[in-house]
Amino acid sequence: MVSTNVQAEISFGGFTRFIFDGKQKSLMVTLDNEGDAPALVQSLLHWGDQDQVRDLPMVVNKPLLLIPAHGKASLTIFYQGVGLPSDRESFFLLSVMQVPEKPRQENNIQIALQHNLKLIFRPKLPGSLEDALEKLHWAPSPKAPPGAYLARNDSPYYLTLTEVALRDRAGNSCGEAVEHLMIAPFSSYELQVPGCSKAAGQIAYKFISDSGIAHARQIDL
Repeated sequence: MVSTNVQAEISFGGFTRFIFDGKQKSLMVTLDNEGDAPALVQSLLHWGDQDQVRDLPMVVNKPLLLIPAHGKASLTIFYQGVGLPSDRESFFLLSVMQVPEKPRQENNIQIALQHNLKLIFRPKLPGSLEDALEKLHWAPSPKAPPGAYLARNDSPYYLTLTEVALRDRAGNSCGEAVEHLMIAPFSSYELQVPGCSKAAGQIAYKFISDSGIAHARQIDL
């Protein structure tokens, strides 16, 4: 018999993402320990895209934190002031992992859960995130079979969409909804919905705001 002990007491005040305002030199993140025992937490910052080779122009001041039971602690992320574009947002992941205690019994497995929180660095940009969403353009993909659509983001903002679904004019769904997608600034994203191989009349999705709230939208194609 093997027992497991999962520690998942760390929370972030309800936030799942953080916006680093480019006018500031630092961003403070507060961690809450909702457990009955002190928690040792490790925090690391990564690039949000697949290119992990580039030098990181940001640093976390407290990569290790000991948070008392039912207490709070904070870490600060500093930007060196150079190394990020000024004409668009930059995307990072803040990985926070609670370091498990040493097993107190034999045949006991400790499982460490890792939180990956989105961090968006936003320099001074024209317009707003909502303006960028209004300008998001959808069109049938010219290089894919029916049922595939190209989303073009001509803005300097990252756009995060969830529950993206294709529908006909009557509102009937075609295929399975795509749970999550993120469209980078000044780029296009080819949407292919599993199980849908015909032209759609509508696209329905939820847009994630800076506060992490999902807002339902629907557009005609």
